[in-house]
Amino acid sequence: MRVSEVRLHDFRCHSRLRVELGPGVTVLVGSNGAGKTSVLEAIHLVLQGVSPRTSQTKELISWGADAVRVEVELQDMLGCSITAAAGYASTGDRRHSAGGAPLADLSRWEETCPVRAFIPDDVRLIKGSPRRRRRFLDRLAAAIDPSYSRDRAGYEEALLQRNTLLRRGVVGPDHDPWEALLARAGLKMAVARESSLRSLFGAYAEMHGLLAPAPSALAGLRYRTNVADLDEGTYRELLAEQRVADYRRTFTNLGPHRDDVRFTLGGRDLRAFGSQGEQRTALLALVLAERSWVLESTGRTQLLLLDDVMSELDDRRRRSLVALLNREGQAVVTSTDLHYFTSEELCTMEVVELLGAGEHSGGS
Repeated sequence: MRVSEVRLHDFRCHSRLRVELGPGVTVLVGSNGAGKTSVLEAIHLVLQGVSPRTSQTKELISWGADAVRVEVELQDMLGCSITAAAGYASTGDRRHSAGGAPLADLSRWEETCPVRAFIPDDVRLIKGSPRRRRRFLDRLAAAIDPSYSRDRAGYEEALLQRNTLLRRGVVGPDHDPWEALLARAGLKMAVARESSLRSLFGAYAEMHGLLAPAPSALAGLRYRTNVADLDEGTYRELLAEQRVADYRRTFTNLGPHRDDVRFTLGGRDLRAFGSQGEQRTALLALVLAERSWVLESTGRTQLLLLDDVMSELDDRRRRSLVALLNREGQAVVTSTDLHYFTSEELCTMEVVELLGAGEHSGGS
């Protein structure tokens, strides 16, 4: 499915806004402060359930309004449509819906219209907590292995039970059944994560080479886990041996819930030693690589939301990026200047000019 239209009601600077999107690349152009990024944010909020810019939902509500509502019109290949919507109130109440019916599980949209965003100021995937990178690994593994989510759910339940026993001071055989589940499911998770990250690496290195300033050092992705090279029996033995130490920690130390990914450039860890520009390039390359990899692995296309990406690149890299975007699927790109695109490129795109808060001119 693709997004054919977005409607914003009291979302940030937009009291009312309706934007139609093309099936390929749509460029939202306007001056700084026109609310271009807010359109991307609104789409992400509906289809992913979170804003890529803030965790404070009150910030999304227009000044003086009591609630915000966003509607995203989704259209399949046969032209049939369904409206995905989200509403957030200043009281904290929130509601997601599909075709007007309440929707509790947003995984429906991940399956029918997966969306990925690049916001230049948000490099938390690289610089932030390992939890974000583990979620990234989970998404990759689940994309190609339908059983992965089931294994992860079983692992998380067993981990919860073992940690509960630890906090109660129990370090005996009551752990045995949970540790058996942890070892079985944990090894499956680690293998799936490592395999999916390894298969993504080729696309990531290719995208990074196209987008990085020339000449560029070799970009890398390193999977870090403390269960590497373990078999199920050894895993269980180690869990049993660590019960007393884990009781003192009050949590289980061994397992894929401690995994991480390192982004490297020329062997340097970008989290610790990368410049802001290097981190942004790595993140953009990752977003594009995942899109290409998911399409090749599953046949599904991802909607890309790219904020002010053209100003980050020189002319050579802009041409490479546009060629990649035109290759498959739908993308929405914000820009302050259409001169970042060639006239030939603009002929293949939908262009929407945002004139100011809540105003826009038609596409071309």
